[in-house]
Amino acid sequence: MVKRNQPKVYDPYVYHKPHSIRWKGSVLPRVLPSTLVVTIVAVIVTVLYEKTDVKLGIDSTFIPILGFVVGLLLTYRTNTAYDRYWEGRRFWSVLVVAIRNLTRTIWINVKEDEGTKDILEKKTAINLLLGFAVATKHYLREEEGSNHEDLKYLISNIKSSLPGFAPIEDQDLTENKIRENLKLGRQSSLKMFKPKVKPHQRRKGTPIPVSHNLPLEITLYLSSYIDTLAQKKKTDVPTTNSMYAALNTMVDCLTQFERILRSPIPLAYSIHLKQTVWIYCLSLPFQLIKNLHYITIPVVFLASMILMGIELIGGEIENPFGYDENDLELDSFCFLIKRELDKITSNPRPTVESWVYNQNNYPFGDDVTGTEARKLSIDDVRSKLSSSSSNNDGNKSSLDISVQQ
Repeated sequence: MVKRNQPKVYDPYVYHKPHSIRWKGSVLPRVLPSTLVVTIVAVIVTVLYEKTDVKLGIDSTFIPILGFVVGLLLTYRTNTAYDRYWEGRRFWSVLVVAIRNLTRTIWINVKEDEGTKDILEKKTAINLLLGFAVATKHYLREEEGSNHEDLKYLISNIKSSLPGFAPIEDQDLTENKIRENLKLGRQSSLKMFKPKVKPHQRRKGTPIPVSHNLPLEITLYLSSYIDTLAQKKKTDVPTTNSMYAALNTMVDCLTQFERILRSPIPLAYSIHLKQTVWIYCLSLPFQLIKNLHYITIPVVFLASMILMGIELIGGEIENPFGYDENDLELDSFCFLIKRELDKITSNPRPTVESWVYNQNNYPFGDDVTGTEARKLSIDDVRSKLSSSSSNNDGNKSSLDISVQQ
């Protein structure tokens, strides 16, 4: 069996470096070039002011006026970007809930009249649920096709002939051809051969590179499976309705992900904010030089690093579905779903006989086991329940007295 790469799952108990000295995951590597440019300007202004007769200092009243505007713009930018990040995480949690509920319903509530055949159908449908999560991950990252190591084995059985939906094997051929052309360095007029541009960096009118909505197609097969179960009377009406509701929730989450992906903060706002931050940072040395002299240089360095860092953080988490350090851990999320579904399907559906009427079940809290309690009369069972209730009330009263003391 082919071993697939397993992403690292975050463990809160593993030691991590203090955030104050961490470099990985920080925006400092991207901020430093811009910060150094502003610092060089501050050095030039300081040297001219201290060593020559050229006095480039201006009145510092410009700092509070522009600083207030920059603060408002950065606050709005950061809050809006974090809302998008948090919405992405929240809807992924909703997606996980829907997948868990649908998996539980399929594995437990669907009748197994035909034995092995029904179990095989259940497992295949649950594989499609995992395939939906993995396909959604690649779809949000604008990775075309199904020829991905963590996806292909889950959905290789899909053979679609619906209008507008290319068959899976054709997608794989197209993707392999693209990769071969890229390796050979051939130029093509097709837009899919051009370097990828993030959704929030794409100009209006630019075609969306991912033309095949694979997660949506997977839901068609799942819906067909639910309909088949209803026709064969393997599920009752409430169960069928709950399965359709979970499937609708999955489609709703996919649509919400697309909304986050395709609706960035207006470009004019982002441009204006960046320009304002640059103007503010470049004006700092001219306003601080009269009072701080050589201290102006480190002050400008720190101030520009902080302000530009905040602006970059907003731009990075605006699209939380990529591979950046601060993006959502979609690989880990999918791996956790896979681990749970594999664990569920590796065991037969539990029966009441197996966990109620056994030697390890003590329903009354005494020495009577579930197997022994099965032989009791209804009056004995009620007496046991009454005794258990009395004992619980006595224990509660003793606990209240001890607390008062």
